[in-house]
Amino acid sequence: MQLEPSELAKNGYDRWGLAEHFGITEDDANYQALRAAYADLPPDPYAPGSGRHRRYARGMFLPWSKEFIWMPATESQRREGMNGYYQGDHNPEYPNVVRNLPAITQETCDNPLVLDMIKFAFEQTRWSEDDSVWPLFVGVHLIKLHIEDDGEAVSSPNELHQDGEPYVFAHLIYRDNMVGGGNVIATPAYRGKQPADVPPEDTLAAFDLEKPLDSYAITDDLVSHYVAPIRKGEAERPGERAIMLSDWVPMRHRI
Repeated sequence: MQLEPSELAKNGYDRWGLAEHFGITEDDANYQALRAAYADLPPDPYAPGSGRHRRYARGMFLPWSKEFIWMPATESQRREGMNGYYQGDHNPEYPNVVRNLPAITQETCDNPLVLDMIKFAFEQTRWSEDDSVWPLFVGVHLIKLHIEDDGEAVSSPNELHQDGEPYVFAHLIYRDNMVGGGNVIATPAYRGKQPADVPPEDTLAAFDLEKPLDSYAITDDLVSHYVAPIRKGEAERPGERAIMLSDWVPMRHRI
């Protein structure tokens, strides 16, 4: 049966409160375990001094059976505790570069909440008849912006952009003692621009993720999107913003 277009597929973006959707609170053991995984995120090896910390894992989702499987790293990546991430030329900071990023731990990969968020994401996507009979490549990123001084911690790229993956989902895990980090979604024509360059009629949405598991997603070819740098808040401790991303690509496009 042909699925009706989702709001995400029709409008180019959508938002959810997944804590309410899943019926969990911040005391939930799986949420607490996922939050704890951000405590030891290594600095992004490709962006020293950016305040960005991350881990990455790759998986495969089978649309016909709704089965999700984590994919292994290459032997050399496994020895070094890495997974390779490639965006083609869509990220202007790393064009046509395979970035070997620190791997997400097996414990976190097995976390039921992580798996539930991946399954939820699939339910919002829509695929062509051809793509629906191929596995979907799923990249999962744990990313933390961390700032201890008067500077900024910056996402990549620091401009309105498109990622090159048909769908990208972002889930707030936590935010603490920080300001900034706002999200802007605009029409595709503003790729490479700053939010101040976008007139109101072409700004589709501007919002903050505030509560744990507040989430949004974009349909990459329909919009451009941006997340602002963060700065430390008024307390003496560091400022942090922790996000889990998943990006979705039909494997049919990768052969």
